[in-house]
Amino acid sequence: MSRISDAFKNGKAFIPFVTAGDPTLDVTKEIVIEMEKRGADIIELGIPFSDPIAEGPVIQEANERALAAGCTIDKLFDMVKDLRKTVKVPIVYLTYINPIHTYGKEKFMNRCNECGIDGLIIPDLPYEEKGEIKDVCKAHNIDMISLIAPTSKERITMIAKEAEGYIYCVSSLGVTGVRSEITSDIGGMVELCR
Repeated sequence: MSRISDAFKNGKAFIPFVTAGDPTLDVTKEIVIEMEKRGADIIELGIPFSDPIAEGPVIQEANERALAAGCTIDKLFDMVKDLRKTVKVPIVYLTYINPIHTYGKEKFMNRCNECGIDGLIIPDLPYEEKGEIKDVCKAHNIDMISLIAPTSKERITMIAKEAEGYIYCVSSLGVTGVRSEITSDIGGMVELCR
């Protein structure tokens, strides 16, 4: 049983998110340790990227601050490796496909594996194109977390059938951020996933 599967042993999990490196990697490290102490079952770490197309202004600005502070993928891998001395909950990276390709997908997965990353969320990698990194993820025991959007209606069952780790249900159309209301049928999406 993977650490991610184990995190859902009670049927649900608390999964907070933080953009790594904002304001610094040292602060991120403290935040992750505190998240685990406060009951996080899984922690999502956003890898700072110059063009985070799925993110709204708050996370875009966090990405900009992290990059300006000097956060790099290598520094982030080193921080996670150090965190793994004490943090036991699963850690999932939220990133985009470009940084993985630029870094080199085999090298990226090797580093994920050696520092204890359990899964990847890649918002700009369509389900139909996941084959380009699926095998290398599998070879390194990294779960590819599937995303299901409100527009995925006829594809939900197909995506859920092959899901690994957990399913990331996108609650609304557009980028992440504050909303006054959510108009999607979240209950229906979850029911189809199950």
